[in-house]
Amino acid sequence: MGCRLLARWLIMIASWSAICTAAGSEPLQRGPVEGPKLLCFKYSTFKLLLGEKVTDLSGSPESMSIRVERPPRMYRIGESEIFAPGRGARRLVFSHGRTSVFAVSGYERRYAVYGPASFSDGKDRLLIWLSGSALQGTSDAAIYRRFEVRDPATVKCDHVFTYSWDFGQ
Repeated sequence: MGCRLLARWLIMIASWSAICTAAGSEPLQRGPVEGPKLLCFKYSTFKLLLGEKVTDLSGSPESMSIRVERPPRMYRIGESEIFAPGRGARRLVFSHGRTSVFAVSGYERRYAVYGPASFSDGKDRLLIWLSGSALQGTSDAAIYRRFEVRDPATVKCDHVFTYSWDFGQ
C-alpha cells in the first residue's frame, strides 16, 4: 500500500513540475496585444493605452503575469489569488471604488493593488503586483490609475488573461 501511495505522489509531483515548466514566460502565440484595449484578468481590469503592447505571458493555475512594453521601458502586471503581502512599508497612493493602490518600499519601485474578490467575503485582498523599469516615480500614477478591481464579466473585455485550476476552461 505504501508503494502505491508513493507512486501516486511522484506522479502528482512530476505532473505539477510539467505544468510549472510549461507556464514559464513566453511570447504570445498570436503576437503582441496592442492598445488601446481593455484587458481583463480574473478579478480586475486594466486599460492598455495606444502605443503599449503586451509582449509575453506567464501563468500557473493560481496566477498569471504579463509584460507590457512602451519603448524604451516596460512594466509587469501579475495577478494571483495567493499573493502574500510584500515586505516593506505601504503607502496608499490611489483609491477608486473598491480598488486601492499602495506604493511598497523596497529595492525596486513596485505597487500592490488591493480589492475584494469572489473568495474574500467582501474583504480587500492583495490581487496585483505592478513592477518594472517604466515605474519612475512621478509618472507612475498614469499607469496604476488604470486598474480596477471588479468582476470582468460585467464589462466588455477586448482581451482576457486569466488562470484557473479548472483545466477545462
